[in-house]
Amino acid sequence: MDIAVLTYKGLPQLFPLDAPIVPALQALGVQARAVIWDDPSVDWSRVDAAVVRNVWDSHLRRDEFLAWADRVGSVTRLFNPPDVLRWNTHKGYLKQMEAQGLPLTPTVWVAPGGTLDVEQVARERGWSAVVLKPAVAAGGLKVFIFREGTLRDASAKVAELAKEGDVMVQPYLASFETEGERSYIFFNGVFSHAVRRPPTLESAPRGFAQPHAFTPHDPAERRVAEAVLEASGGARLLYARVDVATDNAGRTRLQEVEVTEPCLFLTLDAAAPERLARALLARL
Repeated sequence: MDIAVLTYKGLPQLFPLDAPIVPALQALGVQARAVIWDDPSVDWSRVDAAVVRNVWDSHLRRDEFLAWADRVGSVTRLFNPPDVLRWNTHKGYLKQMEAQGLPLTPTVWVAPGGTLDVEQVARERGWSAVVLKPAVAAGGLKVFIFREGTLRDASAKVAELAKEGDVMVQPYLASFETEGERSYIFFNGVFSHAVRRPPTLESAPRGFAQPHAFTPHDPAERRVAEAVLEASGGARLLYARVDVATDNAGRTRLQEVEVTEPCLFLTLDAAAPERLARALLARL
């Protein structure tokens, strides 16, 4: 059996936190190797399965990536499937989550070519700071924070971003500077491990310098993560990462569902690489 673990040219050997999937598969007697997703020399029909992992340039070439996924998915097993990748690579899926009653961070959507008076929206909603980001993005690319006193400038940035596509406007969550985010990771719909991800601001306190595994103790937050997983496809997904954070009123809010190319932090749980490898083989 030949398994292609997909990455991109910038990480030909996979990101260190994700790389253990290859030796984990090999330890189970499977031929597995890192493969650059857009390598034109690969004959995908000769691959038994392809697992999307560190394709971290795909958001810059979304149309090309989705066309590639359709082609590859027609000749081999692609995880996650092409329709899931299409759904997940535009953050408009969060509207569906919210419509199902899941606790999304309040969001104002600006259509392509649109404008928004951010200062007025913030005043009406009681937001002292806002976050702007494109609906097609990854890794914090083109995410902008505007605090009180600079909100007037945010409207111009919205118009600039909207020239390229849909834009999201949300309140800035102060917990990003203290708690960071929590990620709940699932394989084949079953909880694997949880990771606390540090604040990314220079003002972050010590102790949050690196992501670290933690044991979830908040049953309500765990239920949110599980409900989000179920709404996203549940056991249909080989892998899923549900990211949550605490809002300014102390409530758990969904940030994103990552089922395309999330870091799964496999090195932070000793058993996680084998769990993922066995989850994949169970599908084959």
